[in-house]
Amino acid sequence: MVLSTNSACAWDGFVWETWHEITGVEKPDIKSPQAGEADLVPLMLTEGPGSKKIETIQEWETKRDRILDVLKQMIGEPSDLERIPPYTQVLGKADAGSYIRHHLKIATEPEDWITAYLLIPKDLPKGPNPAMIVLHQTVSQGKDEPAGIEGSDDMDFAAELVERGFICLVPDVIGFGERTPEGAPPYTGAHDFYKRHPNWSFFGKMIWDFQQCVNFLETLPEVDPRRIGSIGHSHGAYGTIMCSIFEPRISAAVASCGFNTLRTDPDPNRWSRLTALLPRLEFFVDDIQTAPYDWHEIISCMAPRPYFNWATLKDEVFPNTDNLASIYEEMKEVYSVYGARDDFQGRLVPGKHRFPEEGREQAYAFLQQHLPKRPNLDAYRIELPSSQEEWETHSDQVKQLILRDIGSVDPPITPAEVKEISREAKEGYEQVRLEYEIDGGVTVAGYLLVPNDLEGKRPGIIAFHQTTEEGKNEPAGLAGRESLHFGPELVRRGYVVLIPDSITAGERIDPPGAFHTDAHYRRHPNVSAMAKMVQDGRVAISVLQSFDFVDNNRIGTIGHSLGAEESLFVAAFDDRVKAAVASCGYAPLAVEKKPDRWARDHWFSYIPKWRIDLRAERKPAWDFDDVISLIAPRGYFNYQTSEDQIFEEGEAAHAMTLSLKDLWVFLGAPEYLKSRLDPGEHDINADARAEVYDWMDGILLP
Repeated sequence: MVLSTNSACAWDGFVWETWHEITGVEKPDIKSPQAGEADLVPLMLTEGPGSKKIETIQEWETKRDRILDVLKQMIGEPSDLERIPPYTQVLGKADAGSYIRHHLKIATEPEDWITAYLLIPKDLPKGPNPAMIVLHQTVSQGKDEPAGIEGSDDMDFAAELVERGFICLVPDVIGFGERTPEGAPPYTGAHDFYKRHPNWSFFGKMIWDFQQCVNFLETLPEVDPRRIGSIGHSHGAYGTIMCSIFEPRISAAVASCGFNTLRTDPDPNRWSRLTALLPRLEFFVDDIQTAPYDWHEIISCMAPRPYFNWATLKDEVFPNTDNLASIYEEMKEVYSVYGARDDFQGRLVPGKHRFPEEGREQAYAFLQQHLPKRPNLDAYRIELPSSQEEWETHSDQVKQLILRDIGSVDPPITPAEVKEISREAKEGYEQVRLEYEIDGGVTVAGYLLVPNDLEGKRPGIIAFHQTTEEGKNEPAGLAGRESLHFGPELVRRGYVVLIPDSITAGERIDPPGAFHTDAHYRRHPNVSAMAKMVQDGRVAISVLQSFDFVDNNRIGTIGHSLGAEESLFVAAFDDRVKAAVASCGYAPLAVEKKPDRWARDHWFSYIPKWRIDLRAERKPAWDFDDVISLIAPRGYFNYQTSEDQIFEEGEAAHAMTLSLKDLWVFLGAPEYLKSRLDPGEHDINADARAEVYDWMDGILLP
């Protein structure tokens, strides 16, 4: 944005008084916590009586939805406008060396088209690829600048990104480029627009067109619909921000020099009078503290999607940016609620209103990190790999795909000491109560069950408990259902069994109670609860292997329900596990009736980043068969029941597991994959347990 702040109207294409006369719109009566406040309202406080620090996703999203509602009232609504398919006309094509630049028109309204360039690399890999919507700054030529045709070399983002493998769509925003008469200034035609849509705004139209650009990209077989991002500088930056918060299909965003806060801006009328973007804001400009929102609230609505913001301290267009440093810290806190703290990156650097090469390189690296090409999961569901090497490459890609959602599964520390607290003789074994410290100074309590007839080294088992406040006591046979007393049954078969408390259960319960993960995300702002369970499970393996009577090469895991998930994921990410058993722990996401169970906004939230997919009304990028495949060719036994009241799709989970049989055959271990489906509810019966134990014996016992 380049503005002449000494002028009542920066662009001849828009006059606020004419807008007011055309529309008859009056000052909106919008109530909000920010309205009437000279200072910025803190992001991480709940609203209303008894305001307190936000601690849950539910509390944050209640606030986010209120912010979005305020913005919707300011943006307004179109007049009788219905979405049409993104029909396309090809206007031309140019060979740009390493890529092809297509000149297009994309239908957005019955009588309106988005002119755009589509840049596609010539050496595009097979399969869907990441794509970017690249928005221009306030220049008459619009899309020609980021496409590298006319304008500043610092602004040719699309030409630079296509060289890095991104498909780039570069549209003219309303009021720019080919969407205005040749030689006309920006915002030409604004008054005609407001005659058609008196209750709307340019921001609203930009969002509408942006959503249509996403619709168009989703029609292209070359584009991965889960890997669409947006980038822009100045006008393109605030366009990227405002459009992305209302378009949940955007998976990552980069904004450069796109805003300052209204309350520190010497010219807040830039949004309402100097441009045609948001005319309703003009009613608040004379006393800007009455404005019902500010920009820190707007950008917070990006969470938890990856977002990179570049700002400068001597920005001559958006001055007084010093307070962005504290806003960035607040943004980190918002992202932390989702276990995604580092997915927000804010830069505040010396310099003027530009996006220099240093900043662009950081932004491009950020996009490559968060919008990588995904492995073709469906291909391996249809056809086996052609070689062991090909399978290993694919497995590594699947691991990275999963880790992007759950966070690191590498334990920060290995316990230096395991303390024995007590020892009690049981029938056929000793029960040792022990403790060990994990990262953050947290103490994990567990039981070690050791056979009485211990001779030589014995195989070891980690037994994970289900969702029970009793935690470790149930698998240890001290509480709960007898059918889930895995520990005593396994130790009597000759195994050494370690049974730890998982997060939020047993002796690891934080306020407000068992299986509430709020405290976890405060303690681990970059790690999902699922990843933390894997970390802790891997630590438990190290603890088990620290005993000289345990054979380190014969380790297994077992669990029911929550414990099944832990058993599965630990085995998938730690090849020290030679055999894993999961009982009634999940259903295929493709048919799961309650997929939000994995990304709850309160209580136990396994993978909060999946809320991005849920909001975009799509399934997550991977399913449980992808996790299971990471165990191959090691042992995996899946158990399901057909009347499971928790995971109602037990039959589908059974079939999903069996669909992987050919993979185990290909890898030379067909007997190491088992699945059993029984009548019954959310439990594992004695006959099934006997089969499970016999199967484990075949792998782990000498």
